[in-house]
Amino acid sequence: MNYVGQWWRQPDRYKWLSEYLATRRLLVAARTVMTVVSLILAVAVVLISFSPGQPGPAQAVVWVIGAGFAGMALLYARRWPTARQSTALSIAGSLGIAVTALTPVDPHTGLLTCWAFVGLAAYVASFHTPKLLTFTVGVSLGTVAACAVRTGLAGDAPLAVAVFLLSTGGLLTVPFGGQILVRLVWNDAVSTDPLTGLSNRRGFRRSARTMIAEAARRGSGSFSVVMVDLDGFKSLNDTLGHAVGDEVLVTVAATLREVCGPGVITTRVGGEEFVVAQASPPGDMELLARRLCVAIAANRWGVTGSLGVAGITVRDLEADPGTVIERVVASADMAMYEAKRAGGNQIRQATAA
Repeated sequence: MNYVGQWWRQPDRYKWLSEYLATRRLLVAARTVMTVVSLILAVAVVLISFSPGQPGPAQAVVWVIGAGFAGMALLYARRWPTARQSTALSIAGSLGIAVTALTPVDPHTGLLTCWAFVGLAAYVASFHTPKLLTFTVGVSLGTVAACAVRTGLAGDAPLAVAVFLLSTGGLLTVPFGGQILVRLVWNDAVSTDPLTGLSNRRGFRRSARTMIAEAARRGSGSFSVVMVDLDGFKSLNDTLGHAVGDEVLVTVAATLREVCGPGVITTRVGGEEFVVAQASPPGDMELLARRLCVAIAANRWGVTGSLGVAGITVRDLEADPGTVIERVVASADMAMYEAKRAGGNQIRQATAA
C-alpha cells in the first residue's frame, strides 16, 4: 500500500522531461512525432465521420473533434506546449477519442477507434501525474467496455470479449512500460551534466563505485583519476560572456570523450573542473593526462588545463569504494593545484593517494 501511495503522489514530470529532451536536442524530434500523430488522428476521425449510417448530428460532432486534433497538430508544429496546455490536450484527447468511438453505428468501428487510447496513455504515463493517467485509463477502459457491449449485443460476443481483453491488456501494460522508461530516463538525467552531456558528481560516484568493485573482484587492480581545471576560464567568462564560456566547456567535454574513448569515466564536477577515471595504474593514467593536456590546449580560445594525476591499488575490497574514491580524488585535486600554481598547462602526479 505504501508503494501505491508513493506512486499516486508522484509529481508532474512534464517540465524536467521536456528539459531533458531539449538538452539532448530531441525536442524537435518529439514535436515532429506529436505533430504527425495528431494529424493521423485528425484524418482518421474525419474518415470515420463518413462511415455509412453515421447520423448527421454525430457526424458534425466528429468533425469538430477532428478539427481539434488538427489544432493540436498545428500547436506541436509551432512549439512545444506548456505543462498546463499538455494536460488540457490530454484530457481533450481522451474525451475526443471516447466520443469518436461511441458515435459510429457500426460497433466494430468503435472498437477499432479505441486503439488510439494506447498511444495517449503512454504519453500521459511518461509526462504527467498518476492522477491524470488514472483518468485517461479510466475513460479508455469505460469506452472499450461500452463498445464491447455494443458489439456483443450486435451478435458477435466472442469478438467483443477478445477485443476487450486485448485492448485492456494494451491499456494497462503500455503505460506501465512508459513509467519504467521514464524511470530509466530519470536515472540518466540526475546523473548527467545537462550542458556537456558528461557524468555529473552523482553519476561519477556511481560509475566509479562499479569500476572499483569490478577491479576488486579481479583480485588485483588499480583505480586512477585525472583532475582537470581550465586555466583562466573565469577571466574568459567575464570578458567574452557566459555563452562563449559554455561553448568552451562543451568543446572541452567533447575533447575528453574523444581522447579517452570507451571504458573511461568522463565527468564535469562543476564550473570548469572535470574528472577522468580509469581502472589502470597511475603511470598509464599519466600518459593519458599528457594527451589530454595537449588536446585541451588545441582550441581557438587559447584555454589550457592544469591536470593532477593520482591512483591507488584496489585489493579485494580492503576499503570501502566510497573511501577509495575520496582518497584518490583528493590526491589528484592537490596535484592539480600544484600544476596550476606552477603556471598551468601542465601535469603533476600525486606522490601517494
